[in-house]
Amino acid sequence: MKILDHTFSASVVCTDPLNTERDIQELYDMGHKHLHIDIMDGHFVPRLGVFPEICQQIAKKFPDMHQDCHIMCSDPEFVIDQFSDIDTITTFCFHIDGNEANSVRIIDKIRKLGKTAGVAVNMGTNLESTIQLVQYLDLDFVLFLGIHPGVLDQISKPDVLAAKIIEFKQRLIEEGVDPSKITIQVDGAVSFETIPALKDAGATFFVGGTSTIYKKPFTAEENSTKIKELMNV
Repeated sequence: MKILDHTFSASVVCTDPLNTERDIQELYDMGHKHLHIDIMDGHFVPRLGVFPEICQQIAKKFPDMHQDCHIMCSDPEFVIDQFSDIDTITTFCFHIDGNEANSVRIIDKIRKLGKTAGVAVNMGTNLESTIQLVQYLDLDFVLFLGIHPGVLDQISKPDVLAAKIIEFKQRLIEEGVDPSKITIQVDGAVSFETIPALKDAGATFFVGGTSTIYKKPFTAEENSTKIKELMNV
């Protein structure tokens, strides 16, 4: 499932932890159909994330909402096994850093489950392995990060993120690949101020949290309206 139209995915870790069900219901009522799930092991990145039991309960309560999972763990295959039976998880994305040698096997594992496969690219990640996966495996999507994953209180780098996307697209063109045929997801530098530039750079799948859908002092409904206006959806 390649998401080529402009789409917004709300980060579950940014919901009120005592009212996650309420917040997701509000998103659903406003017409949002995608939830971003951060899975962290405290080793690959210095935080812990969402557990499979939480995703299972979300799936039961909100069967029409897609969960896209960003795996920030040392053993992505173990994580995929733990979350594999949750039907509403539609995508698994793992970091190419440290997984270059096993990337084809991991992608095959994801696709055998009927899920969409993606790789995550940090700001300092070399793009060549990812370009080869797009070129030879028709990789479904790439997640570009505007912050270092799992680290709190950072200054996001939207300019670096946009430049990375543009570089990626140019390299695909050089290899004879149409960049419009791949989903480009962005996370970590997505705000009301940066959405236009990231969209112009080629992003189609936007992950947002406290700088967009949960930006204070505005309501989620007010923020949702602004997101849709900026994304022309």
